[in-house]
Amino acid sequence: MTSTLTDVEKINRLPWLVGAQTLNIVFVLLTFSGSVFILFLDELGLDAAQIGLLLAIVPFLGIIAPFIAPSVARFGYKRTYVTFWAIRKFVIAFLLLTPVVLARYGTDGAFLWVAIIILLFGACRAIAETGGYPWRKEIVPDNIRGKYSAINSMSTTVASILVIVVAGYIIETLTGLQPFMILIAVGIAVGLISVLAFTQVPAEDSSQRDIASGGHLRQMNQALRSRNFILFLLILGLATLGGQSVISFVPLFMKEQVGLADGVVVLLSVGTYIGALVTSFLWGWAADRYGSKPVMQLSLYLLLILPVAWVLLPQNNVASAPLAMAIAVVAGIATLAWQISWTRYLFVNAIPQENKSAYLAVFYAWFAIVSGFGPLLAGQILTASKNLEAQVGRIEIDPYTPLFLLSFILILVCTIIAVRLQTEGTTTFRHFAGMFLRGNPVKAMRLLVQYNFSGDEMTRVVATEQMGDAHSLLSSNELIEALGDPSFSVRQEAIHSIGRMPAEDELVDALVGVLEDPESELNISAVRAIGRIGSPRAIPALRRTLFSGYRPLEANSARALALLGDADSIPHFQAKLRQEPNPRLRLAYVSALGMLRVERSVEQLFDLLQPVRSEVSRGEIGLAIARIVGDEKYYLQHWRSLHSDFNTSTAQALLAMQKPAERTGMDELAEIAEASAKSFAAGGVDSGVIILITMLQWIPKRDLDQTLVKALQRCIDGLQEFGSSRKEFILLSLHVVDTALGQLELS
Repeated sequence: MTSTLTDVEKINRLPWLVGAQTLNIVFVLLTFSGSVFILFLDELGLDAAQIGLLLAIVPFLGIIAPFIAPSVARFGYKRTYVTFWAIRKFVIAFLLLTPVVLARYGTDGAFLWVAIIILLFGACRAIAETGGYPWRKEIVPDNIRGKYSAINSMSTTVASILVIVVAGYIIETLTGLQPFMILIAVGIAVGLISVLAFTQVPAEDSSQRDIASGGHLRQMNQALRSRNFILFLLILGLATLGGQSVISFVPLFMKEQVGLADGVVVLLSVGTYIGALVTSFLWGWAADRYGSKPVMQLSLYLLLILPVAWVLLPQNNVASAPLAMAIAVVAGIATLAWQISWTRYLFVNAIPQENKSAYLAVFYAWFAIVSGFGPLLAGQILTASKNLEAQVGRIEIDPYTPLFLLSFILILVCTIIAVRLQTEGTTTFRHFAGMFLRGNPVKAMRLLVQYNFSGDEMTRVVATEQMGDAHSLLSSNELIEALGDPSFSVRQEAIHSIGRMPAEDELVDALVGVLEDPESELNISAVRAIGRIGSPRAIPALRRTLFSGYRPLEANSARALALLGDADSIPHFQAKLRQEPNPRLRLAYVSALGMLRVERSVEQLFDLLQPVRSEVSRGEIGLAIARIVGDEKYYLQHWRSLHSDFNTSTAQALLAMQKPAERTGMDELAEIAEASAKSFAAGGVDSGVIILITMLQWIPKRDLDQTLVKALQRCIDGLQEFGSSRKEFILLSLHVVDTALGQLELS
């Protein structure tokens, strides 16, 4: 009896499974599946209906799965799989005699010969897979199933690309059946090696098998009563009919209608594999993290693109080949996303562990029916529409158009009913798809790989920092994980990066967790990030830290609350401004009152401004006053220019006031502004300030609001007390005049 394996032991043996699957894909592509087999059948002279029938035989035979499942369980899942996986290699070897049969019995004899081989081959495959599905469900842990699928896909895709490139070259170089015989022989040899690799993968736990046929039948009946399982099978069936049945005949479409050579048609598969390869990690990772359902839904929408693209593809045109390659890349992306997501959903969501054999038997039988019926139906459609030719605008209507239309309709139905599937996650499709539309998802994926495989602190620091620059929610989990990193620098960069991300609830909650951790040395950084991310969700936590007793944290909390527009905290800001003895911390409350435009605080802020010595601090208080009085843009724009060239910039600002003064009928004010500007421009700063005071005194107060009137008077007082030595009073005076002129124009 096989002992129960731990997940660690299973994971350690998975490379053998990946290697075996990689070798097996070489066998598959060179013998009975893919463009090589389609072109081989076409070379034999078979028509579309005959090809469709041959393609249908192998999957159709899967309907025997429910009847043989108890026997397979008794014999052993792995033993059944490996035994019949090996036998089928010897069966397919009889294809090497096809040229002899063709020469002696003609096309009909060759068709019958190939059909018998495929029939026996399909029976062996069906028996093997009846054991293979429950075996693979048990030996691949669910928590890494998406990751395993991605790694397996990358490995098999690389192998597929190499095989297709070589196969395309051989088919293009040689003629007749010779290249196909060479490729089939190589495929059989590699397939036998894959069987040896499968023997190194551990067997299932024999104690978990359901051997009794009576129990098996009851469990199958239970499966047929499971609403979610049946819904999944329906979606899988429609998508298989709409996707696989069409894709099987795309090589013939490219050859007959688009006008591509055989070698080029084979090489289109490289585009499909490249699309799959570059997104393998993405789909596996996404399925494990966000669940199978949103990835399934996204993949169905991607699959909808394909039939439309094929119908619109220009035929017998110089652009046909490159456009066909681009469509092939999209096909690789879409089909791999669909394959990884539905496979994971099957094993993780649709099937209970205790009844896996019965559920998988029902699944395999159903999948066999739709997989076999698809090519058969497609072949019949192509036969019925073989004489169809028409032109609708610039769109060519050909025998393949009805097939593509059917594909579009079936997949569209899948997208509609897929929303009803049950799922283990909470991520909605809208949220999942939105992750790819915000920020830079390509950069985010690169950084995720860099972060997860980093071996030193600095690499993690850099990756964490750049995740914030990508602004993509795909890196949310890594950033949250980085908040608990043993490295202080990584934790700090994670906080800064989250502050630059969209305001997702999980990110805000993670920052709040850092903020409320009494032992965290980064709670001030968390406060700043919360203010920057801008989510009202954090307001209650910030109100608590506003009275934490740690004054630097309280001051930064005030800034963050002001950024979030928390007007209810204004009385607390005013009280703390009066009580705070530290002038640097006092600036936080000044800034908060300014951001919230608390008009009743304007004189209090002017009182604070007068004794301050630091120019930077005076500038921040001035900005707070400017925000209360009017539009802060004027203050900020002129702050920079006044500090680079004070005299010239002040003169230009004064001259710019002439036109609005004239528009309000205050020609004398315009003349005063011009006189002050001339003094500043000539270097007479003191005389310019005196004229500026006159200008402030001349402005009519009756049509201005009281806050602006108070600000005008305090600017006059400041200019009279400090003259030209305090630039912030000159700047505030210009700002107040500009705001006053705006109000007078409106009145």
